[in-house]
Amino acid sequence: MAHSRPTLFALSLAACAPAPLSDVPIPDASHDVPEHPPPDAPPLDAFAPAPLAFVPVQPWRLTEEREGTLRVSTVGGAQPARIFVGPLPPGAQWDETSNTLRFTPDFTQGNDRWSVEFTARAGAESVTMTVEASVDDTVRPPDPTITRRESGAGFERLFLRQTTDSFLDSPGHAGRTFDAVVTVPTNASAARPMPVRVALHGLATASPATSASSSEFRIYPHDPNDTYWWGYSERLPAGPVTAGRVPEYTARRVLHLLDWVQRTYPGADPERTYITGSSMGGAGAATIGLLHARHFCFVDAAIFQAIPKNHRPARISTLTARWGAPTAALTDESGLAVWDRMDLTRVLADSAEAREQYLDVHHGKDDDTIHFGAVAFRSPLTGQTLYQALQRARVGHLATWDEGSHGPTDPVLGADWWSSAFHPVTDRTTQLRRATPFAAFSRCSADRDPGDGSGNGRRAFNSNSGFAGDRDVAGDTGWSGDIAGAYNRLLRWDSTRVTDTIDQLSLFVRAVDGTGLPAPRAGYPTRGDRFDGALPVRVDVTPRRAQRFRTRPAERVRWSFGAASGVVVAAEDGAVTVPSLALTTAWTELVLRRAD
Repeated sequence: MAHSRPTLFALSLAACAPAPLSDVPIPDASHDVPEHPPPDAPPLDAFAPAPLAFVPVQPWRLTEEREGTLRVSTVGGAQPARIFVGPLPPGAQWDETSNTLRFTPDFTQGNDRWSVEFTARAGAESVTMTVEASVDDTVRPPDPTITRRESGAGFERLFLRQTTDSFLDSPGHAGRTFDAVVTVPTNASAARPMPVRVALHGLATASPATSASSSEFRIYPHDPNDTYWWGYSERLPAGPVTAGRVPEYTARRVLHLLDWVQRTYPGADPERTYITGSSMGGAGAATIGLLHARHFCFVDAAIFQAIPKNHRPARISTLTARWGAPTAALTDESGLAVWDRMDLTRVLADSAEAREQYLDVHHGKDDDTIHFGAVAFRSPLTGQTLYQALQRARVGHLATWDEGSHGPTDPVLGADWWSSAFHPVTDRTTQLRRATPFAAFSRCSADRDPGDGSGNGRRAFNSNSGFAGDRDVAGDTGWSGDIAGAYNRLLRWDSTRVTDTIDQLSLFVRAVDGTGLPAPRAGYPTRGDRFDGALPVRVDVTPRRAQRFRTRPAERVRWSFGAASGVVVAAEDGAVTVPSLALTTAWTELVLRRAD
């Protein structure tokens, strides 16, 4: 899709060409070699290896929706060179073991351009090369049209119509229209960019929302067919859905609308774009936000099912009419069975792009619509629960639960009890940006126990409501574990003090213990920013979204944290986790350096 303002990463430096070796005569070993070389002998450095240099690379042209690969290599140098790269185009992945850059641009990245810098090092030698990358615009869905405008206090509200084609819709439906609403803060500009919020509604919503803000863009797509913001069979409306592919038509419409806003309004900040929703909207936000993580700085999702095959029977029946039966294993363009493609435990295990995302998720133990098994039951595909997958993948996350239901809040704690209005896009210190490193926390000593998905003996299991109790009665939930709690609550990083170079990555981290209320009853957590664990808190820290300090699998990395230090080994995906750091309320710098 055509972009009026290309994305640029300023990464300039030039390639070095290898110098030719001189033809040097070799002495005849049968004759005496003079102690001093004759005056016309070649200089001694003629025997030295050629200087380190990159093999020249032509500009890299890519096509939307197709994977491109770029192999980078060097010649010369005194020893094998190591190649570093960064920053990368959003969604690109660097494989240092094969020195290959892989990138599948999506349909919103057409006409984008980047200057990608490579640095090769061999001993004391270091050279750089810049490769120009661009994406041909080959997929061009029709842009939305504005049908009406309204002015408000510091914003303008736009009513839009999205007309589909065979990329945004099944061929039998192509040409139909969908409504959408976008609100634009009037003071936003390229010099003063503002965050972008993509908000997805829940099931059976007649029209898009219209609430607006003078401090952020808001995008309200519409999914009147309740596709769970994903898509549906290419054979609809003819059906039945027993064969064919199941493309992500609805997700494409969401991304298309976002792309239109960012192209149309220079003040829409792509680095602070996030996606949010609850119920069906929460499932859509988490699914799109992970499978298309390149476009979002974080995901805010509540009371949603993370594993489609674990939906209650009635919802599986509804979605079968759109995706085919789970046993039919119909696929989308990726070749994966669609019910497995959207299994978020699989996504976190398989997708390096998804593991760089940050998720804020919330669920209620008295939710009788999408019951707590949504996060406490294991995936039939991976054998993990969502909570386990978040922890094992070392993904940045804040996970909270309480005795709320499907909308109504906990009868004792109320809404948003876990912090005092903290928001990772607007906070001045702990802020998430799409291309800024942050600290992902896991295995925190202050984490409470959500239970293992079993019952506590108070209630019999129901296939629709699980072990949910009465939403108005405190303490009657039938789920095991703590009534309410969180993973990684009140842990922070300082996004204003980050060092990210080839040789070093550093972040400041701490725990918050501020204003709040004590636990209202025994077994409940505190409220607000009052810490409810013992300090110092022990937690594993995994830096995410590093742009230059990239590590290869099994690389040794030295770390220091206050007076503590040690060496850790990077995981199979190159992620570096420093275990059991002792966080206090004072900012402490975690420093990573290469050990080899």
